[in-house]
Amino acid sequence: MLSNKLLKYSLFLFLICLNYTAIGFGPTITENGVFKSLSSHQIVMAEIDDKLVKVCMPEFIFDEKVNAHKLKKEIENHLKTQKAVFHLYHDGLGSPVKKGGMLYASDFYLKDLKMTYTGFLHKLGMEFKISKTPPHKDKNYMRNILYGNHVAQKRKEQQETKDEKEEDKKEKNPVSNMRVTTIWDVLPEGVIPPRIRKQQKLIDAKIKALKNRPYKKEVVVIDPLRWASGLMGTINEDGTITDSNVEGQRPDLFITPPSNQNWLSPQMLEEIKGQPCEFVLQLTKTGHEVKVNNKYYVRDIYFRKLKLSWQEWLEKHGIEFTQPRPKPNYATNTIKLNVELVSGTFKGFKAVVLCGAEFTKKSPLVKEKETLRIFPPDPMPKRFVAFARKFNQLFSGKSADFSLLVCSDGKPYTELGQKRARRIYFPEKKATMKMLEYQLMTGRIK
Repeated sequence: MLSNKLLKYSLFLFLICLNYTAIGFGPTITENGVFKSLSSHQIVMAEIDDKLVKVCMPEFIFDEKVNAHKLKKEIENHLKTQKAVFHLYHDGLGSPVKKGGMLYASDFYLKDLKMTYTGFLHKLGMEFKISKTPPHKDKNYMRNILYGNHVAQKRKEQQETKDEKEEDKKEKNPVSNMRVTTIWDVLPEGVIPPRIRKQQKLIDAKIKALKNRPYKKEVVVIDPLRWASGLMGTINEDGTITDSNVEGQRPDLFITPPSNQNWLSPQMLEEIKGQPCEFVLQLTKTGHEVKVNNKYYVRDIYFRKLKLSWQEWLEKHGIEFTQPRPKPNYATNTIKLNVELVSGTFKGFKAVVLCGAEFTKKSPLVKEKETLRIFPPDPMPKRFVAFARKFNQLFSGKSADFSLLVCSDGKPYTELGQKRARRIYFPEKKATMKMLEYQLMTGRIK
């Protein structure tokens, strides 16, 4: 009797733990791997756990009809094999779902490009929405994927190619020399017929919208974890990390420590102090950096020279790794940011990735004087200090429009507390900072 009660109680506890585990993982888990190639824009070939596997993405709902074959070629022209982090749907116990010989992902992060696959497609200029239904749960989508969608598309593309060839032949054939009088023949030169004029207005409006969009409003997608390069400082047994150099700053950091006491030896401390590494910072669902007791929360650390992650380094020294506990506000999927335009004055480079700015008009996004994070020049000048000095001589004090990244709660997106400018536009020059940097490097401006 007692053993039956004990068995029921154990089963009850197991079910509770199982439920907690499924919730704790969220809809996806992350797996490191290598992006290899494309089978289509929806299915990628990847190497995960030393195995070559197909990974199926969610359905991309494009604003306009696309030629799948041409789209695949376009992506392949810009995307190379590289290390990646795959966000795989799991079975509730932390094992990736495998169905139809494929794994299924909500997205994956390309480490060389430092962006997600969907973000990369947006960067190529593709406009689409992502189905909210996981691919393996969307029956119609899976039917198209598994049962002949590619064959049908191939036939369609062959027909399109055939039609194009026939059209080319028609254009090459000699036309009749019989004169047909149209409205073009009776209107003065340069006057557009009303029907065409209406279309022209629509075309001009669309072009104007496209030109203005990058500097006024756009949607940016970022990863839930941000990788920041730096040098390891001093770690304490409570997980606090001090004196680290991270992207030119010395912030206080925190990582989940092992549960056992006295785990940190002087030899371990000496081994990693000053090591070049990647700090993997956790973001909230709205895009803000997570802090624990006013310290930036580090989800993981990768020691570049040792080629070990935080968990691997602990296990190397016989220390049991403690899995971080996710919280409801932690981001598990990609995060959408907005871009808001704020006009001010460019005050010059302060470092490779920092510039000064001043704003006279009051805005909730900026103070009167700001130090903003910017993208480094590409390619990087060999003598950056001399390059920055010359750039500042030419453009410091000039009016500029700063496209700032903004979180979904309306507050500025920050990286280690510093606001990020996606781009800087100089109205007088009608050029972005990137364009002017390139012109200076190539001697077009002096």
